Amino acid sequence: MANNNFKKPDRGSSSAPDHIMISFCGDARHEMAVTWRTDTSAQDGYVLYWAEGEKEQRQNAVCRTIKSDIDISKFNCARLSSLKAGTKYYYTCGDENNRSKTFSFTTQGEGCDSFKFIVIADHQVGDPWEKPDYSVVKNMLKKAIKQHEDIKFILTAGDNCDDGQNELQWNGMFSGLDGIVESLPYMMTTGNHDNRGFEQYLPEPKGKFYLDHADFFDEQFKYSYPQNGPKGFETENYSFDYGNAHFCIMGINEPQKVGDWAYDDINGSFAEWKLGAYHFPIYPAIPEGQNDDGYPWLRKAVESLDLIFEGHEHTFARTYPMRGDAMYEKPSEGTVHCQCGSGSGGRSANERKIWHTSFYTQEEGVPTYTLVEVSGAKLTVTTMLSDGRVADRFLIDKEKDVIDPPALPPVYGSGARMIYKGSMPHIAARGTYCEKKDGVWFCPFAVLAQYIGAAVNKKEGSAEIEMYGKRAAFFEGESFAEVNGEKISLGAAVYFGGGQLMVPASKTAEIFGLRCNYIEHNNILDFETEIESSPLSEQKRKQG
Repeated sequence: MANNNFKKPDRGSSSAPDHIMISFCGDARHEMAVTWRTDTSAQDGYVLYWAEGEKEQRQNAVCRTIKSDIDISKFNCARLSSLKAGTKYYYTCGDENNRSKTFSFTTQGEGCDSFKFIVIADHQVGDPWEKPDYSVVKNMLKKAIKQHEDIKFILTAGDNCDDGQNELQWNGMFSGLDGIVESLPYMMTTGNHDNRGFEQYLPEPKGKFYLDHADFFDEQFKYSYPQNGPKGFETENYSFDYGNAHFCIMGINEPQKVGDWAYDDINGSFAEWKLGAYHFPIYPAIPEGQNDDGYPWLRKAVESLDLIFEGHEHTFARTYPMRGDAMYEKPSEGTVHCQCGSGSGGRSANERKIWHTSFYTQEEGVPTYTLVEVSGAKLTVTTMLSDGRVADRFLIDKEKDVIDPPALPPVYGSGARMIYKGSMPHIAARGTYCEKKDGVWFCPFAVLAQYIGAAVNKKEGSAEIEMYGKRAAFFEGESFAEVNGEKISLGAAVYFGGGQLMVPASKTAEIFGLRCNYIEHNNILDFETEIESSPLSEQKRKQG
């Protein structure tokens, strides 16, 4: 329904350039994109730029008129090329009558193998809706940049604003980053909030949450980033090089397309460091953060990286090197996942997961940023609280193939631990383990029931649980279970041991639609809620 009370807000576009941002659009030594917004009364824009002591040059912008939920504006992007490496440039943007003030940036130097950058995530602010206040992240970034004056760019891990389809929200973000992103390249990853849709103007914006595209994001930044992503999804997915590092930025939409592109992109690079960004955590701190849908498509690509930056959960966590859901000690053996907290304030995580070597629960709700320092074959990652405290710091040394402080993956003894989506119920941690007999893994019945939240009815020599619409009874000494009145073979007989009724793990898990996987490297029996042979969305498509 059209809004008959539409009125252009006082924070709509004007003839004066705003939303000014620079970004890498190709070779960081020789190219830079300048993006800005005006209203439709402004002429097609251009950039004037020059190096110290050199003649001023002009680059016309690609200018596109775009209708948003509140306004019709002109979005301009000028891609500067043939720049000199390691050179400071000055620039202004606008048209003949409306010019921005003068800003500056510095191109990457030749032979650069030492540099610093900042990663932030989930810095979105939604309140107040018409003028969201980004002062928290702004103050944090300005403090960080002052402390580390040689920062080369800012990378995000998604959720750059609270509602990516509403222009007022982008107004808030750019207002918050004013004085920062005009001089430091701002390399964005899309998150679920960047995808949010609208059907009508305020005060009740509503619509699709996940889109095939992050529509308004794509419209605004169509030419701001390298155009090397999968066809139709280039703006949300792109890669670039800086120094001796290759960066692969993966959007959250259409993972089946992104996965193949990202794998080829990463493995086609000969850079010493391969780094990535993806909004959803692969190994979350909060159970509902698990991305079972996208990760099967992205697994090969992600496991080709040295390190990936993630967001979404508004908390900080750092994993062991991970590959095939197993934890390893050496960085060459797996990918380190780093959740970057939140640039606008943290959130408490409810349970430590075994795959985390370092973990900060954000109980205080303090905003965070992550400082990354690359120096040849060494990479140091420091997650900072906005008040100056260090949440975590680690060094990856490729020459020595070590992480310092060391990330020693847990390896359990003869009795395997039960793990459910990375968490370990306290009863299992206190000494109730799985046992292997005649090639079959058995798990304690009571612990499994605790995992899946089943109602339990115990009798002498038997136990019954009810969950997911199924009632299953198990009997000591019998190799079958009664499931909704039907006998189902378990492949091995139930027995009593260690004060627990022990049931065949895989067959019992199968009854309740679980996947049971033994990870030999860590001696862990891992239970998952869904079989990851294909994503849930694909399963739903096949079903109809």
